[in-house]
Amino acid sequence: MSANMIGFSFLMIGVFLIIGKVVRLHTKALRDLFLPSSIIAGFIALILGPDVVGRITPLFLEESSMFYNGLIPSFILDVWKTLPGMFINVVFATLFLGQAVPSVKKIWRMAGPQVIMGQAVSWGQYVIGLLLTLLVLTPFFGMNPLAGALIEISFVGGHGTAAGLKDTFDTLGFSEGADLALGLATVGILVGVIVGIFIINLGFKKGIAQHVGGRSHFTDAEREQIAERHGYDTDTEVKQVKAIEPLAFHLSLIAISIVLGYMIQQALIGLEALTWGAWTDVYLFPYVPLFPLA
Repeated sequence: MSANMIGFSFLMIGVFLIIGKVVRLHTKALRDLFLPSSIIAGFIALILGPDVVGRITPLFLEESSMFYNGLIPSFILDVWKTLPGMFINVVFATLFLGQAVPSVKKIWRMAGPQVIMGQAVSWGQYVIGLLLTLLVLTPFFGMNPLAGALIEISFVGGHGTAAGLKDTFDTLGFSEGADLALGLATVGILVGVIVGIFIINLGFKKGIAQHVGGRSHFTDAEREQIAERHGYDTDTEVKQVKAIEPLAFHLSLIAISIVLGYMIQQALIGLEALTWGAWTDVYLFPYVPLFPLA
């Protein structure tokens, strides 16, 4: 695959994101669901790809045609398949960049309730997934026992986590686990957004869910900011002349974070190989992905 093909594949991501933005802008139902443009763009690409339109195009086109398997050429899909596993490292590397780290006491006071809730949800999903695997999936359908972790990986983790664990699934002999996790993550987003908002509105109308603070109504412009800006101020302009272009500087910080994460990962693998791994012949860190360390 040539560099031009890879570059064009990146350009097409931008094209689909803009299409998703335009569709969202002109579709009130999608705005009311707070679906971000990226999710809408993904579904448009899914429709135009081999799984929907690609089922029809072979009826009209020769196999040698670029669009035989849909309106998105195969080389673009080949590039896209490799991106989630890499870009999840970028997502995690940027989580705290630009943020002042408060004291441990303040961190626990602000994040403690969320940590407790997150752990309760995570372990609950592990219990359900493991029980289903132990009692149903493995004995009756021969499913790999690693399927017990799929619900937690997909719902608490999401698409990026599922993609980031692809190499781990491959190493452990459960390659289809990554595909199943991506499918479950999609189900999780749709059910969480569509069913969740429906339940909230129903509960509010019946008086079960009460308005406890903040604003109860938003304009269309404010709704757009909630769904698209993710809490960051995107209106700030950089007017001062810098020694390095801001975007290049940001990319440099991200690169340093990922490199440091990789160094930590390799150090842990080496430490394990010299200590408890050598003593017990049980190795864990080779299966730990890079993104949480980044």
